[in-house]
Amino acid sequence: MSSTPIFHRTILAENIAKRTLSPKGASGVFISAPRRTGKSTLINEDIIPFLKSQGAEVIYVDLWSDRSRDPGDLISEAVRDHLQKREGTLLQWARRGGLDKVNVAGIQLDIGKVGIGSGKTIAKALAELSDATKAMIVLVIDEAQHAITTDAGASALFALKAARDQLNGSNHYGFRLIATGSNRDKLSLLVQGKDQAFLSAVLLDLEPLGDDYLAWEIDQYDGEVKPSLDVLRAAFIAAGHKPESLRKALDDLAFRFDVTAENVDTVFQEVLNKIMVDAKQGFMREVNGLPPLQAAVLTVMAITGHDFAPFRTNTYEMYKDACARLTNAAVTIEDSSIQYALEALRTKSLVWKSSRGVYAIEDSQHATWLKEE
Repeated sequence: MSSTPIFHRTILAENIAKRTLSPKGASGVFISAPRRTGKSTLINEDIIPFLKSQGAEVIYVDLWSDRSRDPGDLISEAVRDHLQKREGTLLQWARRGGLDKVNVAGIQLDIGKVGIGSGKTIAKALAELSDATKAMIVLVIDEAQHAITTDAGASALFALKAARDQLNGSNHYGFRLIATGSNRDKLSLLVQGKDQAFLSAVLLDLEPLGDDYLAWEIDQYDGEVKPSLDVLRAAFIAAGHKPESLRKALDDLAFRFDVTAENVDTVFQEVLNKIMVDAKQGFMREVNGLPPLQAAVLTVMAITGHDFAPFRTNTYEMYKDACARLTNAAVTIEDSSIQYALEALRTKSLVWKSSRGVYAIEDSQHATWLKEE
């Protein structure tokens, strides 16, 4: 059990969970919020416990947990592992239907071979789980935008669509998908493209943590003099609504021995400003260490945003202008060199790429910093 205090967003979590379990959530619920703003905490500490309290059978997978693994494998493994954990329940149900252990584990459920393929194996396995538990199945995929970075991941989504269509029929107990993402533009690709598995699913923008959270943080603060709520609010906005940055500022403030009731707000602002400046400088040092063309491509991506078209003539002109500002040396700018630069940036986890060739900067904060330069 974790000793770290958790701020619970009970009402918000219950509203999202109830919407998910209702007929309105049948197509899927997609939740967008910038990275490190409390999205995963809300999912794991509030939404999933509430779903379980309502009798749902919840399966969770984080596609950010192992960037070296194919997202399709992670989804498949999460379903398989959950089925194996529930094997006892499934076997009891199967025996009541006159099936023996061999048929259940080896053929009927194919627990050890849950894959993605055409989707039939996952759909069949989840249908068996739904019937055995007499519960709605809810699959939660954190950082779901990574599913469409590979063909296998995209196929996994279609496998889940097949499961959704089957389990939401009258013969089973229902299936729901909750998918989260740290970039709205990327996440929207999963629900807006006509060839996407979850076309027209609900896409929610998660509201940032508010004053109730800030008041809770002030209560947790163990320094002798506490900053005001107004200053904390302004600092939190400046930090991109990231609890991690706010807590570090509060921790650093607690070790300042020059803090008084008169200057605590000013000192706190100075502390947080330094944290933000250090973070930006650390990222810019990484950018400054890139080859000129890679740095230019990253900068142009930040400027153009979701309109980024890597191989268009006007984009090439922007690359040339950016390179001219970065170096006096000649830089080769052609299709192959741009492709190489994009793949190098993706390898360095600075750029995200879908299996259909859509590119975006991985962290929205990085895009903001690049545009400020």
